[in-house]
Amino acid sequence: MSNASGPVEFDVESRRYRAQYDFETTAPSVAVVDVIETVFDDERDRGPLYDVVDPEALDRLLEADSGRDRHGLRSASFEYRGALVTVVSDGSVVIGLDDEIDR
Repeated sequence: MSNASGPVEFDVESRRYRAQYDFETTAPSVAVVDVIETVFDDERDRGPLYDVVDPEALDRLLEADSGRDRHGLRSASFEYRGALVTVVSDGSVVIGLDDEIDR
């Protein structure tokens, strides 16, 4: 699978999809929606991202900041459209498939 920013890879052991973005050119909130739409092409509609997390706050949390970056990576995890989403300040977007999450 691939999206506008590159391939979405699936790890069979961890049951996770992973994509890498450049958060200087693509907002984390846009990356999340992009990966979800790539992974779940069944057009599931469970509401917009802002019903789960404030997209602007997510973008601010993960934007590049040399002062904060020297303290390590930042991340946010939340359930969205039946998947566990983790977004990391290094540009990673991970979609976890878990039998406990209603997909």
